[in-house]
Amino acid sequence: MIDFKVIIRHAALLLCLTAQAQETLPPAFGCYRSFVKQPEMGKIFSQELGLKTRCFFASNTINRLGGGYCEYPPIWTGEGEYAFEHLDEQMEEMKATFPDGNLICMVDLNTPWWLSRKLFRFDSFTDIVSACCSPRWKKMTMQWMKDFLSYAESRYGDRIAAYILCAGSTTEWLDHRHGYPTMEKEMLWPKWCKERGVDHGPSGPTFADLHTAAFENRLYDPATEQAKVDWWVFSNDVVAEALLDFAHEARAMLPEGKQIGAFFGYFWGSGNTVIADGHMEYERVYASPDLDFFISPGSYTNRMIGGGSGSQTMFGTAMLNGKRFLHEIDFRPHDFGQKMKGKMSNVKAWNSAEEDIVGNTREACFALINHASYWWFDMWGGFYDDPRLRERIGEMEKIQERFREDLSPSVAEILFIGDPQSIYYLREQDPLCNAGGEGLRNRLSVSGAPIDCYSFNDMERLDLSRYKVIMLPQVFLIDGARARFLQEKVCKDGRTVLFSYAPGIIDGKTLDPERVSAWAGVPFVSGATGFSETPMGEWTSVYAYDPNVFTTEVLRGICERAGVHFYTEDCNPVFANGRLLSIHCKEGGLKTVSLPRKAAKVVDLLSGEVVAKRTKSFKTECASPDTRLFEIIWK
Repeated sequence: MIDFKVIIRHAALLLCLTAQAQETLPPAFGCYRSFVKQPEMGKIFSQELGLKTRCFFASNTINRLGGGYCEYPPIWTGEGEYAFEHLDEQMEEMKATFPDGNLICMVDLNTPWWLSRKLFRFDSFTDIVSACCSPRWKKMTMQWMKDFLSYAESRYGDRIAAYILCAGSTTEWLDHRHGYPTMEKEMLWPKWCKERGVDHGPSGPTFADLHTAAFENRLYDPATEQAKVDWWVFSNDVVAEALLDFAHEARAMLPEGKQIGAFFGYFWGSGNTVIADGHMEYERVYASPDLDFFISPGSYTNRMIGGGSGSQTMFGTAMLNGKRFLHEIDFRPHDFGQKMKGKMSNVKAWNSAEEDIVGNTREACFALINHASYWWFDMWGGFYDDPRLRERIGEMEKIQERFREDLSPSVAEILFIGDPQSIYYLREQDPLCNAGGEGLRNRLSVSGAPIDCYSFNDMERLDLSRYKVIMLPQVFLIDGARARFLQEKVCKDGRTVLFSYAPGIIDGKTLDPERVSAWAGVPFVSGATGFSETPMGEWTSVYAYDPNVFTTEVLRGICERAGVHFYTEDCNPVFANGRLLSIHCKEGGLKTVSLPRKAAKVVDLLSGEVVAKRTKSFKTECASPDTRLFEIIWK
């Protein structure tokens, strides 16, 4: 059977890839958001701090704390039954506290409690994969979405500038079942396999089988375990397909210029569960013409003071497809535990009011320099009570407004590549999922040089000439086409290429450790310690069996030997593009900042002070901690 929907999707993807190799992006915006009403803080952000956008959530479901996602009653009350007066009440609050500017409406596609218990064996909040496998769930939820959008547009379309389509755990399209087979998955699995020309029998792998792997209990062998690989592809594919279906229907009924977004593409944010969470088909989603922007919170594992922060999305891939990403600034203030009275005590908070200011400044600088939209997420209120913090937010908003249309290119000489196709071969929850992915990126992010992050398939559309180091720590799958591309475009020009664990061990059909040496420069030895640097003719291979060997200091040394420019003498997070430079530090003191070439002038954007003229380096005094932001004027 030919799946025409898949053919149409891929045709649209190819058209989109061709059309959107462009330097334009949808307009960026700054925004305020809270789960609770926050009338006074909403007024402060809009009327005093200058933010022109506010987000609200018309929610029907219960959050992880056991309460609602907003302080208004649910709207979807029965099959075809809606209490839209609760949306009207919420909009009255918006009018009173945010009378001008744009609104972003989060649309709740999760099953309300009455629907889960009445009709389904699953709850889409925890088991979005099963929901996406259910034609009945998709049909009912699609009708709810259409009815909601019709009502919202007819009454409030002049105020609502964007809609965010939300489902799955924490409304971020995340699945929490770790691949567990369910009736809904088993019913769709044979059809899905047939459409792709494979036959794994009527049932998918058992849960126990999924969580074992033939090679070192870490990698699946495609010769004997292809069904496990395909099960993970299937589990991610159905989520992507459902999101694309909802977005397509929403696009068809919304007026031109109305933006549609989603929380999606969490390549970095899921630790060892990245495969099971359901986002690995993000490349197809990011290419869709029906979606305009993608959202994630800042890194949960790299957010403390001194950390390099970063998005959980593979935002380079999104921007390459002409899409903005939205950086959610949801970082807990130092008195968060006291205000929450013990709730969510497992989430780390900053340690002082000074850290609140410095850390939030770092997040705003990250968004600014990487051309992101952003929102200040006041979750349950109290995040921005400190007037000094609000003053800094107001200052950053003015800077953001000034540079919002600026698209100065990245100046990074280090390229970090994620490879979702290889990830499917990793046993879910294996420590290597994190160690060679987010963990390695985190260590690299504080080395003193900016980095770019893209997907393996993006490299065909990137100009690689600027990169002196390309990191491929989880590229286990290297078939003939990939090998030719690496040889012709990547492994050349005196470049350093970093690998870890087992590069090229899989060719798509078999697994063979003998293949590793062609890329690593040394034979594969299970459990090997240390790392090697091997001249390979036109390039240098850097390899370690264990990616944890690559500490920040080791990575910096490797990159320095490759000729990468470092902006600071010590290891600090650095964000930079062709016009702006930000340096964050935990320990202050007199810092020497080195520029890649001579600048006419360097301006401290937070103080307005000209700190240097006609120089290739300058000194600046940093507090402990601190985040600095400079404009570099080259001519």
